[in-house]
Amino acid sequence: MPIIVPSTTYSPAATSGTYIFTVTRDTIIRQAMLNIGKLDEDEAPSAQSTTDAATVLNMLVKQWQGRGDFAPGLKTWTRRRGYLFLNYNSGRYSVGGGGTGWTNTPLFTATTASAAAAASVIAIPTGTTIVAGYYIGIQLNTGALQWTTVVSVAGTVCTITDALTAAVASGAKVYAYAALGTQPVQIEAAVLRDDTYNDVPLRLLQVRDYDSLPQKANTQNRSDPGAVYYEFQLNTSYLYTDVGASMDVTKYIVLTYMEPIQDFNNALDAPEYPQEWFLALCWGLAKEICPQYNSVWTPLMQDNFTRSLAIAQRKDPEIETRYFQCGED
Repeated sequence: MPIIVPSTTYSPAATSGTYIFTVTRDTIIRQAMLNIGKLDEDEAPSAQSTTDAATVLNMLVKQWQGRGDFAPGLKTWTRRRGYLFLNYNSGRYSVGGGGTGWTNTPLFTATTASAAAAASVIAIPTGTTIVAGYYIGIQLNTGALQWTTVVSVAGTVCTITDALTAAVASGAKVYAYAALGTQPVQIEAAVLRDDTYNDVPLRLLQVRDYDSLPQKANTQNRSDPGAVYYEFQLNTSYLYTDVGASMDVTKYIVLTYMEPIQDFNNALDAPEYPQEWFLALCWGLAKEICPQYNSVWTPLMQDNFTRSLAIAQRKDPEIETRYFQCGED
């Protein structure tokens, strides 16, 4: 009698082939209310409940943004590179709203002809992406950068809003950008970069180190900065160099920093968090709004919150290289 051998062929079920699952502000709000029993499965939050929960959700994500060691992974997806152009007459720089010469998306070019003081046009190469409305910094013969805005660009002729306060040489540096950079929450590293893209690391100072510098406010103390001190303030923060002013404005500072988490403004706004954080956001919001609905926060709910947050916090941890060696003894 023949022996029948079962087939070992495995046919996996079809998968979606997609990796883009996301949630929205209102999805998180509804799920949080379901978690605490505020809603039945066929109910929707009222407009007022949505407004109240959205306020708390924004508070929550702002507290969770990348400060300290709350979640090392936040240091990867909220990390940005910012470019700060130097000042010939000051060692203090506005970083964030209201700043000048601070951007995440700089453009670099140079003048193709000289220009006299009081001129309102400069010559730049054709093909640049500088357009009307851009901020523009022009290297003057005095050694300073003059910042203004672009009125129009036609061929090689760039018309600027404010007339030049000094003459400009052919080949002078021109920097431009469309928008200011975001305000840093925390600066992780800084380098001084020259026009050949060579970097020199800058030391990050604490407030006492900076305050103890003797010549930091003397604008005649012009030199390349060797260290910086960053002070977070509301709306506009400040970065201070260890010199009173910068000697060479063809160099600029590149900051590696963490920016704030974006706000939830609209119903369909997605969170600025990876997918591994979605569950933690739902349970975190549920815990925050539970008291206002007189719901009971159970041990099971707490376990769900703790577990989901712990898993999220381990998303993309920082990896460091360390080694140990024997001492002389």
